[in-house]
Amino acid sequence: MSTDYDKIRADAEAEVSAELAQVKDPRERRAVAEEIRDQAYMELSMLKEERQQLIASAALYEYTPGMYKDFGIAPTHLRRLVVGFLRGGLNSDQQANPPSWPAYRAAAARRAGIPHPKNVRKLAEEIAARYEGAEARRNAAITQLESAEEMLRTAGGRVRVAALDRPDFDAVRAKARQEVEEEFAELDATDEARLRRAAEVVDDAEEKVAELLPKRDAAMCSLAFYTTARGIYYSAGINRTAANRVMARLLKVPSIADIPKRDKQPAAARAAGVRFVNNAERKLPQIALEYEAAKARQAAATKVRNELIPVMAAAPHSWPVDRIAEAIDRDPKIVRRILSPETNPIIY
Repeated sequence: MSTDYDKIRADAEAEVSAELAQVKDPRERRAVAEEIRDQAYMELSMLKEERQQLIASAALYEYTPGMYKDFGIAPTHLRRLVVGFLRGGLNSDQQANPPSWPAYRAAAARRAGIPHPKNVRKLAEEIAARYEGAEARRNAAITQLESAEEMLRTAGGRVRVAALDRPDFDAVRAKARQEVEEEFAELDATDEARLRRAAEVVDDAEEKVAELLPKRDAAMCSLAFYTTARGIYYSAGINRTAANRVMARLLKVPSIADIPKRDKQPAAARAAGVRFVNNAERKLPQIALEYEAAKARQAAATKVRNELIPVMAAAPHSWPVDRIAEAIDRDPKIVRRILSPETNPIIY
């Protein structure tokens, strides 16, 4: 049974929250949060090299589709970490556009002198779990630290902010879709190379969406609950109803109708653990722009990928389902669903 990383993160966050809940004075709480944050940073620094080496070894010598889930990371993160280490060594996993997987992973690992320890997959999963726990403690401490600073700054009231920018989201979405379409229109490559490239674009965009969505929602709700900003949804790229759903979710109330009145929102948000985001009035429009562009790229690249899957399954390629699944780093059932949607329906 694979490691439950969501539980590891939730437990680590609960541990930090419980420790800081006992500290009532905001100044003292800030100091304790800083100490927890610094300890977590130190642990992450100590684990980083071994984690990267073990995950690289496991993914290069014993790769299987969906392996990224074993290490609690996104598919693009796995590719960035492993291929970055393979080509540039430690600390090369932060590049914005990670290179493609090598065609023959185990051979590339042997040429690079990467060892293949016994039980490497198990070892990599164990250290990944420790790393994710430390990262969750750090993030929880940072959140608590910002909350303590908000309490000191506003004394429970609302911060006055300037009017927010309202970007042209339709134009941004159209431009992102066009960029993907133009890339594949101009790409002179084999069907296999086109499929692998489409899968990489999907992964890149999917990871960006997953990264930006909580940041967008956090900035939006910080503005809604702690500042004088109005009409925030215009700057978030969503409508009023969608914004209210996000607010209800972060406040942990059953429905939109249960969102407290405006004068009660700062206290309710603080009680629900909604953090105050510094400079959210500047951050939200930019985050939302990046999010909407990534969503558009993801949709456009998914269309290209899904159109190429039947091509690879048919003659002259005649690839089996498992080989296509490996190429796009997805479960074979997703490939079957694309090839035969009438016999493999989506189950909601």
